Amino acid sequence: MKLKVERKNIIKYIEIAIGVIAFGIEFNLFISPLNIVIGGSSGLAILFNKVVGIDKSTFITIFYVLMVLLNLLVYGFKDTKTLILGSILYPLSINLFGFLPKIIVLDYDNNRLLLCIIGAIFCGIGGGFTYKNNFLTGGTDVPKKIMSDKLKMPMSTAIRIFDGILILLGGFIFGLNNILYAIIILYVSSKIIDRIMLGISNKKMFYIMTDKPDEIRDSVRKNLNCGITEIDAIGGYKEKRHNMLMCVIPTRDYIKLKKLINKIDMNAFFIVTDSYYMYYHE
Repeated sequence: MKLKVERKNIIKYIEIAIGVIAFGIEFNLFISPLNIVIGGSSGLAILFNKVVGIDKSTFITIFYVLMVLLNLLVYGFKDTKTLILGSILYPLSINLFGFLPKIIVLDYDNNRLLLCIIGAIFCGIGGGFTYKNNFLTGGTDVPKKIMSDKLKMPMSTAIRIFDGILILLGGFIFGLNNILYAIIILYVSSKIIDRIMLGISNKKMFYIMTDKPDEIRDSVRKNLNCGITEIDAIGGYKEKRHNMLMCVIPTRDYIKLKKLINKIDMNAFFIVTDSYYMYYHE
């Protein structure tokens, strides 16, 4: 059991290290040279570099120190200690990989879209591995959290407002294309983050509302060799009681089950979702 826990912790820290390294590569090799404002501390660094002229990596380092102090003043040491490691590793990674544009020469003028997509992949890897392990990197997380607490709004809303303002400022300073590229990066990276955090689903979950539950249940057991659960349900519109069946099947059997349901009950209503994880006691 102890070895299992130690192995799990080792994997956790390896994933965090990969995530932080990916952030450093993403910023230095893609986001910074392209001057794409996607929010966060990287967006602030690009804006301040353009307006004030301060070096981007230097700004990030100073900003992270200031945000740790701000969090300490507002929330105290107990809350702040969870930010300290991330507030050291993220700026360290940004500074450590600052040499990359000097040895890896990319055509930023003619391959802007392609490089944005590659940058988004690194951004997604960084976010996926850090979020998966509940690792906080600090930075703009602090003002977003303060906005959420003081203005009584969900954290997701605070994030959208804060980063949205930065992206709009980036569009105002660098042009409308900057906003479009930022949207592409955020969309692609969010998909990769979801895949890393949730995994790649190879199963489908069916929720089946039918008036012929026994026939469908027996057919599923016979033809697909999988378990199925029956749940009492009441329709919200007509308040009619139904029998709802729930089962998880391999994705390869999706079409087979769909045809099977329609063959038995053409009036059946069913919902299909991805299933990422199943846990049960034997």
